[in-house]
Amino acid sequence: MKFLKYLLLVVVVVVAGLLIYAAMQPSDYEVTRTRTVQAPVEVVYNNVDDYRNWESWGPWAEQDPSMTYTYPEQTKGLGASYSWSGKDGNGSATTTVAVQNESLDNELDFDGVKANGFWKFKPVDNGTEVTWGIRAEDTPFIFKFFGAISGGYDNMMGPMFERGLERLDSVTQIEAKAYAEAMNSWSLGEVVKKPLEAQKFIGYAHSSKIADFEGMKAIFQESMPKAGTYVSQNGLQPGDYVPGAIYTKWDEEKGETDFMVGVFLHKDLSPAEGMRQMDLRKGNVVTLSKFGNYGTGNAEAHAAISKYIEDNELTANGPVYEMYMNDPTTVKPNEIQTDIYYPVNK
Repeated sequence: MKFLKYLLLVVVVVVAGLLIYAAMQPSDYEVTRTRTVQAPVEVVYNNVDDYRNWESWGPWAEQDPSMTYTYPEQTKGLGASYSWSGKDGNGSATTTVAVQNESLDNELDFDGVKANGFWKFKPVDNGTEVTWGIRAEDTPFIFKFFGAISGGYDNMMGPMFERGLERLDSVTQIEAKAYAEAMNSWSLGEVVKKPLEAQKFIGYAHSSKIADFEGMKAIFQESMPKAGTYVSQNGLQPGDYVPGAIYTKWDEEKGETDFMVGVFLHKDLSPAEGMRQMDLRKGNVVTLSKFGNYGTGNAEAHAAISKYIEDNELTANGPVYEMYMNDPTTVKPNEIQTDIYYPVNK
């Protein structure tokens, strides 16, 4: 009988000590894991950005195969969300920050326990350095308790993040192969001559060496978002404008080009400071649609238009221009549509 009393006393002391130890755990925490994933940053980011993909690599599925998931209409991008239900409870995640190919933040709710998840993506030579983490403040006692018996928050959640990143690596390596094929594939639509209404264009003027592909790419990456931000801040919606570029000079002999990067307007808007306006007159154009990543298939597209002009005894009459018809972040690389226009004399 005395033994049972002593045993009970030991149990009480141990439990009390554990409860005291749990109560002494910090109310705030941050747990992160980092792994170099063998895939391009675009592939990795796009996979993590869409909650529907999380089932394929999420570590919790291994711990609880009975988990069920509920998806709303929007599962990727800012404001996306999803929820789950499993043997350990219910939860939800909502995207609060989405910076393309750079970072994602998620607001997490585990049966009323709040936390913030975060992702960082950094291109490196052999793939993408991915950091996945979670942080919280005012942690409730029950969560402190589980952290205490697990040896701390890092021991409780870190292995789960490690396993998730390991599985993400495997999944995105497979996707990267298909992505590489799509990056290098392209196709051309039919070359046609048609009348076109007058066009108003506002954009930023630049000069470059034709062979300096990386330099021109950097110009587009700087000027195109700036132009898009300007029109959006002035109340224009995507249907009110089309991103594009106009090549006012293309000198193969000197290897030089002058061009403007901006937007074709369907609604009136004055150019911002530093922008220029160009008005393209009404007339006939020879045009085609090129489908493929920027920079792929361009020579073939222009050659096809030039051949059509020559075969039909037309004369180019004005600057060549391009319209970028869809968002490259929402379609596969081989589905990116660029419409190319050559004004002609008749």
